[in-house]
Amino acid sequence: MFFACIDCEVLMGRLTEFLFRTNRAENYPGKGIFDRPKPARRAVVNRELCRGCSDCSSACYYGRIRVDKTGKAYVRRGCLGCAVCRDVCPAGAITMIDII
Repeated sequence: MFFACIDCEVLMGRLTEFLFRTNRAENYPGKGIFDRPKPARRAVVNRELCRGCSDCSSACYYGRIRVDKTGKAYVRRGCLGCAVCRDVCPAGAITMIDII
């Protein structure tokens, strides 16, 4: 049995409630803390608007956006939908779609 002061018990109670009863973090498309998140959205590039500046590919944390030989960006498999590429695109060529 674990004995602690009342402050520690309150803190541990709140921490336990957060870890085990929270279904998903705010604005995060995953299942929770202990399960691997499933992507609920992904990036799509409008190739007509794309300027080929490669800002999106350099901003992608996961390396899922590339620029092909024609100078247009495309999204590879495994995009997690973090929307960083959409935020840095100066042409506004990247949108996010739901894939549920």
